[in-house]
Amino acid sequence: MSDNKYKKAMNDVCDRNFNVSAAEMLEKARSAAPTERNITMTGTSKKHLIGKFIGAAAACVIISGTAASAMGYGPLGDSFRRFFGKDETTAEIIDDGHYCEVGQDITDGGFTVMLDSVTGDRSSPKLLFEVTVNDEELAAKNDRLHLFAYILDEDTYQNRLDEYGMWDAWGEKDPEVNNMYHVCMDGPATFMINNADVLAAVKQISFTSDPVNRKFDYDVDMEFRFTVPEQALKETAYEYYDDINISSGNVDYELFYAEFGAYDSLLKVKYDFLGTDLAGGETDYYQVADKFDNDWHELAGNFILTVDGVEYAPKEMGYSYCDTEGEAFDAGKCSTWMTFPSVDFTSAESVTLTVNGQVYDLK
Repeated sequence: MSDNKYKKAMNDVCDRNFNVSAAEMLEKARSAAPTERNITMTGTSKKHLIGKFIGAAAACVIISGTAASAMGYGPLGDSFRRFFGKDETTAEIIDDGHYCEVGQDITDGGFTVMLDSVTGDRSSPKLLFEVTVNDEELAAKNDRLHLFAYILDEDTYQNRLDEYGMWDAWGEKDPEVNNMYHVCMDGPATFMINNADVLAAVKQISFTSDPVNRKFDYDVDMEFRFTVPEQALKETAYEYYDDINISSGNVDYELFYAEFGAYDSLLKVKYDFLGTDLAGGETDYYQVADKFDNDWHELAGNFILTVDGVEYAPKEMGYSYCDTEGEAFDAGKCSTWMTFPSVDFTSAESVTLTVNGQVYDLK
């Protein structure tokens, strides 16, 4: 398969299931570093709105759990709960002092966007934005807005932007400031955990109701540059396996990686598709991808993760990506994933995975 055809095939499956680029998937698979993970930007539209606006960089200030209370930063956790009440995990992470205060704001006349801070864990970083809508009538008609941004490093943003999709998140209106919205956006661990410079480029602000201008999507161009110190994100436990093989009867899956974070527990498997009965002689994986995804979902739905006697059912079964050219894995190797609820893997004495009565020891 030619490079262009391969990239298109990878982009097709990523857009359909993850909205990330082929290059990003392959880069993550190649590196297999403990701090890498799948990036799943569900609901994201892949747009290529390229613009330049040089924003001033700001140093992050780390507030430890003790210092946070002493210096008056304790209410940040309470504030987070007010606007994102269902996300107790992030509120607790903030209360523990894991966040980086950025405090950069940029305006274009119509909107003022402030990148307030970064928090989360090393699996699932979060970016907290405040968006002020200067059109009061537009703000009055909308309880929410939709924010879109590229979150990359400088080199990738300047030279390979067409390979990536934007992250997105909905913002909730402040109950006391009627034209201000608070946005908590997921971010890519790949670019945010290495103590390196990060560029968050906000490119679009959208609304569900805009009766005056009959315009729902506003293109903006706001670039925030910052660094996330290691202490700002809560630790995640990473494990590698080389001897756990699980068969569905149709496909032999090899569990090779697990990530136990504050938000969920991620398991990744890889497998061969060439020569299997499911492939039926087909060598282009994307012609038979649905068959393999269905096989994985049927098998993974029966998994049970047991941690010190407590059983957990799967949260989500992922879709696969496959390397027919041998760039990420051996030629014909594919990978997919699943998640369970977050568990304390580091402190647990026993962690097992049960599949159709067979028990596999993970710890």
